[in-house]
Order: sequence, then structure tokens, then C-alpha cells
Amino acid sequence: MTSQVFTSTTLAARRAIALATFLTLVPLTLVVAGLNELVIVHVGGTRGNAHAFTAINMATGIIGVPIAMVLFRRLPNLRLWLVGSLLIDAVAFLGMNAAESVPVLLAWRALDGVAHLPAVTLLMVAANRLAGEQRGATLGLVATSLMMGVAIGSPLGGWLVERGPSAVYLTGAALLVVAALASLRIPPLPADANVGRGHRYEWKHGSLATWMPLAFGFMDRFTIGVFVSTFTLYLGEVLKVSPSERGLLMALFMMPFAVLCWPVGRIADRFGWYWPIIVGTVGFGFVYATYGLLPHALLAVSMVLSGLTSALMFAPNLLLVSEFARRGAGEGLFGAFQVAGSFGFLTGPIAGGIAVEVTRRTTGVPAYDAIFMGVGALVIVLGVAAGVVLAPVAREWRHAKG
Repeated sequence: MTSQVFTSTTLAARRAIALATFLTLVPLTLVVAGLNELVIVHVGGTRGNAHAFTAINMATGIIGVPIAMVLFRRLPNLRLWLVGSLLIDAVAFLGMNAAESVPVLLAWRALDGVAHLPAVTLLMVAANRLAGEQRGATLGLVATSLMMGVAIGSPLGGWLVERGPSAVYLTGAALLVVAALASLRIPPLPADANVGRGHRYEWKHGSLATWMPLAFGFMDRFTIGVFVSTFTLYLGEVLKVSPSERGLLMALFMMPFAVLCWPVGRIADRFGWYWPIIVGTVGFGFVYATYGLLPHALLAVSMVLSGLTSALMFAPNLLLVSEFARRGAGEGLFGAFQVAGSFGFLTGPIAGGIAVEVTRRTTGVPAYDAIFMGVGALVIVLGVAAGVVLAPVAREWRHAKG
């Protein structure tokens, strides 16, 4: 009977975490499709203001995560901080709805970042604490929920902004309130006894292996940052792809990515995290390198393969973060992972923007093929380096387990 109650409670908590994660991530991309209407039309901003609106919440999130994790260590009530962060984020969306000038809008957007990224980090901590022996499956489910939210938010935001900016902001606020309510269904989850004193990320500066989860987190978001900026320009400028088809191609990338994270997590539980990460990273690098070389007709296949290989990278990497955390690195690794990813997402569009300017050919068109091959090569190098660095770690943990 106790086992059945525990199982029922665990399943309910897992569903609550997955639902809260999905609802938290939808507002992140809800504002992307309507940047012109939300910033330039509604409050009289400029294109620069629109870019600032996109970047400022990521920048303040980078600051907010370590502050939130310090406060969480001092008052380790996970549900309290999670619900509080989500409600503050909902208030930020209401503030953006009421803003009548660019400075006020950006101030509320900054608060959105301070609250949002810590909330996502704490949801990962909750999933890790709940996971037990099925860490890959549980964290894979969170990854699926996360990516489904990202994938659905953008088209939903495009539909809502046609009905007015208030429809976007009020929907975002409502979703965040419901996410907070879903978080109340998460039971108290004690930290694993092995996470280390104070739940800090115990850096081992001399060990490259302890830096690999952060390297994967950075590269994952860096490639997405280049994808949403530079690849989108390439589709419109070179291939003359219509906006609707661009959205479809992105969906062909994001939806397989989202759907496959959970089964990939289960595979990692059974066979280990090492080979999925390495194969996924190297495979994704090769696919990415072909973006500027493939004919239009094969882009759909390329996007599906990108989603598959990305899932192989992302879900097992969350498991790798969890394994380092429970072996003494501390839950702060989840915060460091989020910060590394945020830096990647900030750096990707900047690097892509510089690349399209410095690689312009005599025709005036940037060397998109060289840009995508360069980014793909970076991903492949990371995969090969990780294969060498993490192989002894995988062997040691496998023998310790067996």
C-alpha cells in the first residue's frame, strides 16, 4: 500500500512539474512573433529597442539565477521560491501590458528575466529531486515539456498579437499564474544527501569533465541563437522562403526535438548518457554544417534530423548535470547550466550578426554556407572533445553502479 501511495504521489508530482514547465516556457516565446507590434507600434520604439527587448530579459536572468540560488540555499523551501518567482513573472507581464513608453516596457521586461530563468532552474531542481533511479526519464519529460512550450509559444503569440498587445501579455500572465498553481501540487522534495554542502556547485577547476555540462549548455543555446537569427535571414534572403514556410521549417525542427526528449531520456536510463550525448552532438554538428549547402527541397529532412540529434544531445545532458550534482557537485550546477545556456543564446545572434557582415561576397550576399559550416564544425569539435574527456567518467560511474 505504501509503495502504491508513493508511486501515485510521484506520478502526480511528475505531472505537476511537467505542466508547470510547459506553462512557464510558453510565455518565453509568446512575445517573439509580435516584436514589431509590441515594441515599435504599441509604444513607439525602434528596431534597436526591439532587439533590447529580446536581450534584456536574458541578461537579467543571468544575474537573477545566482541570486535566487543563494537565497534558496538560505531558505530551502523550493515550492515557496518557485511559486513566488512565477507570480512575480506574471506581475511583470501585467506591467508590460500597462507600459506606455519604451523605458517602462524594458524595466518590466528586465523583471521578467529576473523571475523567469530562476523559475526554470528551480523546476529542473525539483525534477532532479523527484527523479530517483529514473533520472533520465524524469528529466527527459521536463525537457519535452520545456521544448513543447518553446515550440507552441511563438505561433500562439503570432496569433494573439493580431488581436492586440494586451492579448499577448494577459495570456502570458494567466499562463504563469496557472504554472504557479500547478507548482503548488509539487510535494516537499528533500535534496539528495550527496549533492554537497549548501547545495553549491563545487567547482573542480582542474577537471575538464566538470565543465562539460556547461559547455553543452552553452553550445546548445548558441546554435539555436544562430539558427533563429542567421538561418532565418538565409531562408528569406537567399532561398526566398515565405514567412509561413519558415515557421513550418522551424516547427519541423522544434517538434521532433520536443517529442523525442522523453524517450531519449528513457534510453539514457537504460544504456547510459555517454553515447547519446556524443553521437547526438557530432551528428547535430554535421547536419548544421549542411544548412547552407542543401537544396530547398531537402531542408525539411534536415530540420527533422536536427530535431532528432538535438534531443540526443539535450536530454542526456540534463542527466549528466544531475549525475554530477548528486556526486557532490551540488544543485547549483543547474543554475550554472542555465547561466551558461543564457550566455550561449545571447552570444549566438551577436556572432551570427558579425559573421554576416564580415563574410559578404562581392555580390553583397553573406557566405551563409561558410557560417553554418563553421558553427557545425564547432559543435563537432565539442562532441569529439567530450568523447575523450567524459569516457573515463562514464566508465568510473558505470563500474561504481555495477
